[in-house]
Amino acid sequence: MNKQQSGEERLLTVRELADYMQMNERTVLKLAGSGALPAAKIGGQWRFKREVIDAWLAEEMQGGEDDENLELAEVPDGAGMPLVDLLDEKSIISELEAKDKVGAIEMLAARAFSNGWLKDKPWFVGAVVEREALASTAMDGGVAFLHTRQRNAKKIARPFIVVGRSHQGIDFGAPDGKPTYLFFLLGLKFDKLHLPILGRLARILKRPEIVRTLRAAPTLQRIRDTLLHEDQRSLAASSKNGRT
Repeated sequence: MNKQQSGEERLLTVRELADYMQMNERTVLKLAGSGALPAAKIGGQWRFKREVIDAWLAEEMQGGEDDENLELAEVPDGAGMPLVDLLDEKSIISELEAKDKVGAIEMLAARAFSNGWLKDKPWFVGAVVEREALASTAMDGGVAFLHTRQRNAKKIARPFIVVGRSHQGIDFGAPDGKPTYLFFLLGLKFDKLHLPILGRLARILKRPEIVRTLRAAPTLQRIRDTLLHEDQRSLAASSKNGRT
């Protein structure tokens, strides 16, 4: 019994891992459910070994065979990287004309490719579609965070975020069964960037008033300014609470 209790003490709950990785609990659940995070279900609840998570993060940040010449220390830390470095007006599509999931992914990836941020568009589109087939990245409230299951640094020219907005909404498999209106395509090369920035965006977009503001924003600049402003507010609040 003592050994079992000791073993359980070394496992993290979803909430504890969310705090550890600086991300939304629902995002942790989605990553665990899709198999993207190493996890085990105990009594119907996800549990995580910190040393396994640390090893997985280290492997992902190294990029495997994808970028042999990149030193780990050279990868910026997504927890403090300014969102302005990843998001300019060329990152935003104010009206997605796509009518379905694959069409939306194609349009978002095409924007990244046309901006020179993505080297291999067919691979990226296929990898995002494959990830969506495992479990939809759409959240309740009309927002989806699209990404590949595995990072591949050589196929991405530079870390990027592409934001797309659909006024009519697209059926994206959200848990609440409602359409998705805002899409964030993440091509961040390494989990050292991807996981913290995904967490930051999830914290911002879980607020219904921010979703409403972005859906109604009259210009690309207003969309961008709203995201940058709210990200700075979130970072400041986290810093104040000792969570940066």
